[in-house]
Amino acid sequence: MTNSPHVVVAGTRRVWSLEQKRAILAEADDPATTASEVARRHGLHSSLLFRWRRALLAEQQASAAPPTFVPLALPPPVTTAADVPAGPGLIEIELSGGHRVRAAVGADLALLQGAIAALLGR
Repeated sequence: MTNSPHVVVAGTRRVWSLEQKRAILAEADDPATTASEVARRHGLHSSLLFRWRRALLAEQQASAAPPTFVPLALPPPVTTAADVPAGPGLIEIELSGGHRVRAAVGADLALLQGAIAALLGR
C-alpha cells in the first residue's frame, strides 16, 4: 500500500473582511433563512458562521463601556458629643450658627456667657 501525499495549494484559504463577515452574519440572523442556507450560498461551512458570531459577540462585550457603578463601603458613623442627648443635670444651648454649648448645672455663669459671646462673634 502506498500512501498518497496530500497536496496543499497555497492561497486556497479565503480571507473575509470584518464588513463581509458582519454582512453574512446579518443575513444568517434573518428568520426567513437558516445558517446552513447562508453558508451554502457563500461557500462556507455553517460552523464557521457560528465561530464568527461568537468572536463578534466577544469583541462587542470587550469593547463595552465599563460599569459606571463603583461599590463603596463607608465606615459606621462616629457618634460625637453633639449626637449624645443631654442627660440629667446638663443644660444644652443651641446657637444660630450651628454651635451647641453644654453646661453642667451649677456652671460658672460668667464663663458660660463669655463662651456664648465668643461663639456668636461679639
